[in-house]
Amino acid sequence: MQPVYAPGPTGGVSAPGILSHIVIDPVNDRVGQVVRDKLIFALTGGGRGGEPIYQMHLTTTVTETGLGLNRIDTAPTYAVTVTVTYEVSKIGGREILIRNTSRGTASYDRVSQAFANARARLDAEDRAAAVAADDIRLRLAAVAARTL
Repeated sequence: MQPVYAPGPTGGVSAPGILSHIVIDPVNDRVGQVVRDKLIFALTGGGRGGEPIYQMHLTTTVTETGLGLNRIDTAPTYAVTVTVTYEVSKIGGREILIRNTSRGTASYDRVSQAFANARARLDAEDRAAAVAADDIRLRLAAVAARTL
């Protein structure tokens, strides 16, 4: 057994050291950008990352589900699920080293005001994106500690 964030048994680079060398491809949607921003901060610690060695590609989807019905057959509570499929490969290489999917879910309540509903959904998407990004970071750290 070895701590994820400790240097390797041969005195090698630690998982955070390896993770800072991952560059993340740009994304085209708002929720994907939230996931990307959270991951960049998590992988680099808010500083400048190392020389890029690995490249990550993200694909995000967002779904919304009603969680219950009230007296007038409407769902006052909704769950937003952010699903992120990611692939990590060496820059310039074709072989995919890691391919996985992570999900984050957050709920929100709808009320009779349209702006409040829109803002509540955006906040739920951001919370779900943060959960998915944290899950990706943990999975990458575990893989980096073993193989990268």
